[in-house]
Amino acid sequence: MGAFDFPSAPDKTFEAFLLKSEAIEGERLQNAIPKEYFEPRTARGVLGFVVSWALYAGAIVGVAFSPHWLLWIPLWIVAGLGGWGLHCIAHDCGHGSFSRSRKLNYAIGHVSLLPLVYPFHAWRHVHNMHHSSTNHLELDTDWRPIPAPMYDRMSFLDKLVYMSTRTWAFWGGTINYWVESGFRPGFYPKAGQRKEVRRSMAFVAAVALPYLAALAWFTGWQGILLYFVAPWLATHAWFSATTLMHHSASDVPYLTADYWTRNASRLLLTTDYTYPKWLLFLTHNISIHTAHHVAPVIPFYNLPKAQQALKDTYPGMVREQRFSFGQMFRIVRHLHFYDTESGYYSDLSREKVDPTRVATGHAGPGTDNATNTKNTKGAAA
Repeated sequence: MGAFDFPSAPDKTFEAFLLKSEAIEGERLQNAIPKEYFEPRTARGVLGFVVSWALYAGAIVGVAFSPHWLLWIPLWIVAGLGGWGLHCIAHDCGHGSFSRSRKLNYAIGHVSLLPLVYPFHAWRHVHNMHHSSTNHLELDTDWRPIPAPMYDRMSFLDKLVYMSTRTWAFWGGTINYWVESGFRPGFYPKAGQRKEVRRSMAFVAAVALPYLAALAWFTGWQGILLYFVAPWLATHAWFSATTLMHHSASDVPYLTADYWTRNASRLLLTTDYTYPKWLLFLTHNISIHTAHHVAPVIPFYNLPKAQQALKDTYPGMVREQRFSFGQMFRIVRHLHFYDTESGYYSDLSREKVDPTRVATGHAGPGTDNATNTKNTKGAAA
């Protein structure tokens, strides 16, 4: 038995989900994907690494030489896209799918996370916690919702962080994630993990502190804001929006230990959003996320083929939607708390979100179809 007896009044939507979960129990999902899709091509990974660094650095140079300040915001957005692309490269490195060399994976991963000032091993270990417990109400580390009564018992500061990162400051959800897990070796249960996190922290300090000092010396505090803080915030905005939408949906439940299964967490609990081809290229197919959860060692450039193989083998199981800002807005507006009766979401009014009405975008008070909620901490891709 789990620590919580939720949901207390499951409806037909929850029962239908359980039927799907039972249908794939015991399946070796990764066997649906041809073995050749698991093979990394290091040169292709390096190309992605170079493209994202060029995008990030080029946009910052553009800010420096911009003829007018009105160009700064679009350039910061581009820099954030480059920084997010680098995070997606680090994502492959963390799963060992960038190359067959662990040393190369770790080296590229550390360098790729420098724009976020994120210690690579800290991110790697907390992200693996997410993979091992996706949408587990008690264990997931990414965008996990809490029941409204639990929120009522939180301190003022904790309430502020929780609610702001699920509404107007959703773009800062991963900043909170970074604060919680990035520089706290004691956050990790194993001695080996803590040792690796300390090494990553030392690397970040050895690179970031001299860089920021030089930036301050040559450009002043304005340069720190223009060339570091703004791109850092933009990268987190891409990070937060992407991971929030992957794991937040009004018709996808968070599950207690009584109902959670590994196969369901891999195949049924992620929403993949269709991007334009150019954005897929620059984000290294991060939006093709179900195949990644089924088999994290698949390199990013093979994910489209792996996803198609899953869809062919398990028709109707893979969740895909066309990306829209309206859908992201509905998530932020309506998905806030875990509803202990239904197992799905409730909004600020504490009323259950109606997945049917939200899916069509017609949501009244307490009803909405967005995609799930955030973690009590933040998110990871």
